[in-house]
Amino acid sequence: MKVRKASFILPAVLLCVAVVGGCGGGDSDNSTSTTALGTCNINGRQQNLGASYVTSIQVSGVSCAQAEKAVVAYHHCRLANGGAGGTCKSPVQGFTCTEGARQSVPGVQYNAMVECRKGTTEIKSSYTQNF
Repeated sequence: MKVRKASFILPAVLLCVAVVGGCGGGDSDNSTSTTALGTCNINGRQQNLGASYVTSIQVSGVSCAQAEKAVVAYHHCRLANGGAGGTCKSPVQGFTCTEGARQSVPGVQYNAMVECRKGTTEIKSSYTQNF
């Protein structure tokens, strides 16, 4: 019986979410946000938002539909600038995005948190990228 590599990725993501509190997506005393963030429901679309899995999107001052478009644009920029391990240094849809430290499983995948800002508008997302 042939076992697909991808069948092990989702359990790893879920473990990361359970153990690390969303791989960096939890509340922190270091947060620069002054406005409460709302959580977007991305169930069923996690694999359609530009990375292997986008595991969460939180917003302030922008709709979830607009945030999803910005998240997809960020990942397209990232992938265009280095493939799976690439980074995006350009604004996307008017947002300046900063990616946090990557937590990796060498040769398999990594998890990261991205914060995008435009004025007082904020989008935070977390993702898993498979290699």
